[in-house]
Amino acid sequence: MESDDAAVLIGISSYRDPSLLDVPAARNSLHAMHRLLTSPELCGWSEDQVHVLEDTAGATDLALELHRLAEETTGTLLIYFVGHGVVSKSGALCLAAGDTQLRYPDLTGLEYDKVRSALLDSPAQVKLVILDCCYSGRIIHGLAGAGESQLVDSTDIRGVYTLTAADQVAHVPSRDETAATSFTQVLCDVVRSGIPGAPPALALTDIYPKLKSTLKARGLPEPNQRGTDTVESYPFSRNVAYTGGTGFRLLPQEHVDRFLRILAAQPHHDLTAESIEKLEDWPGVYLLHRESCDASEILYVARNDRSIAVRLGQHLRKISGRCHIEARDLSFSYLKLDDDLSVVAPERLVLQHLHAQSRSPLWNNSGFGNNDAGRMRDSRRRGGDDFDVLHPIDLSWPVRFDVPTLKVTGHEMAMHLRAQLPYVFRIEAHNAELDRVQLTLPERSLRADRAFRLLAAALGDSWQISALVGQVLMYREQGKRYPSAIRYYAGTQTITEMPEVCKAVGLPDDS
Repeated sequence: MESDDAAVLIGISSYRDPSLLDVPAARNSLHAMHRLLTSPELCGWSEDQVHVLEDTAGATDLALELHRLAEETTGTLLIYFVGHGVVSKSGALCLAAGDTQLRYPDLTGLEYDKVRSALLDSPAQVKLVILDCCYSGRIIHGLAGAGESQLVDSTDIRGVYTLTAADQVAHVPSRDETAATSFTQVLCDVVRSGIPGAPPALALTDIYPKLKSTLKARGLPEPNQRGTDTVESYPFSRNVAYTGGTGFRLLPQEHVDRFLRILAAQPHHDLTAESIEKLEDWPGVYLLHRESCDASEILYVARNDRSIAVRLGQHLRKISGRCHIEARDLSFSYLKLDDDLSVVAPERLVLQHLHAQSRSPLWNNSGFGNNDAGRMRDSRRRGGDDFDVLHPIDLSWPVRFDVPTLKVTGHEMAMHLRAQLPYVFRIEAHNAELDRVQLTLPERSLRADRAFRLLAAALGDSWQISALVGQVLMYREQGKRYPSAIRYYAGTQTITEMPEVCKAVGLPDDS
């Protein structure tokens, strides 16, 4: 499912090959970059838009997840990598995954050409790449000598800005377990301090001179940059050191204030299919509200570059399959816009305004906007304010099997469930065993829980269906445990669990 903006943050700090030393600073840098991007006062990305891939073992898994996210992003795509960079015998830069072998980096690492391929295939209008690893500058300059000039063109992709940490060996603090890499630390420091005399919104090209001069003054490796088209002017962060000036502002403050007043004055509509069907396909900004007798609380602020109606329909479907919340208690307001939303970013203006009033929307940094964050995030631990924790999936959701006969294959049943459930049901791909499994449905209408029990019994003990707080997984695995799982189905066994983080809100009785 398409998303307007996505930041893919990859950090590898632990390696199996003893020739590649562990890099605790990579983990610290990954978390520092995540905090920077999601800071409402600075970069303003929502938690939903930032995908953190930490200590991924296999380069193939990294490549697949990167391609998936890149293909689904239509607005701004940011890719950040921190970890070991290794050069293959052919001179190609390879980003080391957890299982990468130093002797065979091209076979076991993520070659930058695969990152380049993801960028080329992505429909994103703005593409930003930040590489914090050794030899990352080689993709900008042909530094490997004769016969390796192909490296010069590695970043020559329309609409891409690339920032790299070092042409040769990057600098990593040797003893401090809490420190970030020098490159990422200085980058974050520059953004958090702002740049006096620079525009109110900082592009990476505004940040680069300060970043380079600071690293050079400390005797550290110097970074490199390259941009194509006008992407280098993309507003990366608010300039906290900006004190006003006489220069032209794309959005003068009086226009921002007027936009906020007009948006606040828009009527609220019930979050129903009927209300959404009346909307035209038009880009704009929208708000979700929770209505009560006393007041209306803003829960979520977002934009859509194509159709507000489509996105609201997706939200309604998601909410309808959740517990502890009713769509009838929610409403939406919206404002159609003609501007290039990837430049104006109206939702960030609204979020900054609300944050300044201590009214930050509850769902904007809770994972509400995510569709399927991917398999590599299934084992992450959830916080108590996570949308999926507060509103876990409803396993009593009714499913209708409109099939010619009640005899179906495992694959047919799984596909019917996936199509009708209002939450993600992820199935192991390309497994012919599902077509060989046969089962007979007791009736055409089943609750999701009963359907999962029947399917698990037919598949046998070698498969496991895991219901997490936010999605359901079905893989050929045994005994796998997930931190946010609420129920497991394996063969004829069903195990219900209460994740620690869910104890405050509890889980519904779906019997």
